[in-house]
Amino acid sequence: MGWWQTDQFDWFTIYLRERGLQVRWRLAVFVFTVFLGAVPLLLLASPAGPDTALRRGFAIAAAGSAFAVSTLWLLRWPSRTQSLIYNVVCSGCIAAGCLVIPDPYGGLMGCTVFAAIGGFLAYFHALAHVLANFVVAMACAGITATRMFLDTSDGLLVAASFLLVIGLNIGVPFGIYSVVHTLRIDLRNSDRDALTGLLNRRSFYNAVHELVLAVQGSAGMRLNVTMVDLDDFKKLNDTKGHAVGDQALITVGVVLQENCGPDAVLGRLGGEEFVIADTATATDHAVTAERIRAGIAAMPFRITASLGTCSAAVPQDVWTTDPQFVDQLIQVADEAMYRSKRAGGDRSQHRHLDQAGAECP
Repeated sequence: MGWWQTDQFDWFTIYLRERGLQVRWRLAVFVFTVFLGAVPLLLLASPAGPDTALRRGFAIAAAGSAFAVSTLWLLRWPSRTQSLIYNVVCSGCIAAGCLVIPDPYGGLMGCTVFAAIGGFLAYFHALAHVLANFVVAMACAGITATRMFLDTSDGLLVAASFLLVIGLNIGVPFGIYSVVHTLRIDLRNSDRDALTGLLNRRSFYNAVHELVLAVQGSAGMRLNVTMVDLDDFKKLNDTKGHAVGDQALITVGVVLQENCGPDAVLGRLGGEEFVIADTATATDHAVTAERIRAGIAAMPFRITASLGTCSAAVPQDVWTTDPQFVDQLIQVADEAMYRSKRAGGDRSQHRHLDQAGAECP
């Protein structure tokens, strides 16, 4: 998926949640949407408002739709799909409001409100969605600008008004998208282990949260976690020195990257302990774990690794029904890893969790 298609909803949702800002955003979006829905209702009572039954019908429908989607934000934080539906409805309401106003200048100036929706999309969604909103804004602006020119024949006024609409719909959404996209990259890079380049503990949890949100609701989707701990790593440090130990840790990171899929989440939790999460089948994940074990054993440092894996189906609405879901998988995988170590190391132990969260062999 190209960067212009990368949806930012999950990671920005996590960012706001960690900083206690989700309630503020929900209330702000709710209030904005209520105000948006109130505009066409106020215009119905204005002499400059919709002047035909069809236009009044569109105005009422736009207001009702805005009020309906506003409740989504009042009740809870939406899913990615619900957020996109919200934006589509709001974009349609703005378009209806701009096109039903008999005064074309008022309709053209109303197209500036598309910039607010574009800004929201820039925060939470992909650049493709921002572009789609921009296209709708320009279509409405083009229609109302044409009506305005036919009414006034004042090309300069029309051009100035149209440029204002274009400027706001370019500057606000695309400026926000650039900043948020860069922020995401910077945050991820700053949360990486300095030695191996893998994710640190905090960023690993955030990345797994994004991974689960992305697959949640898919039939039969599972999350797998593998804990990797190097055997006798202290002996390597004591006999070869910490520089060699650091090089071994770097090489382990390379082994993980070479043997895991592109969507796998890789982290170093500290010391000689690594963790992997992916959504492959449990069988494929076990095969990957075996490749990693063999890859570490083949390194020129004469060390091995003990691995423990845990696999479980991803529950619906997992963060409400089982907020400790990922922690539980890590705990079971960690216990399986220690069983491997007690059995002599250089091996893997595999475990599963059933729907009730009970451990299965």
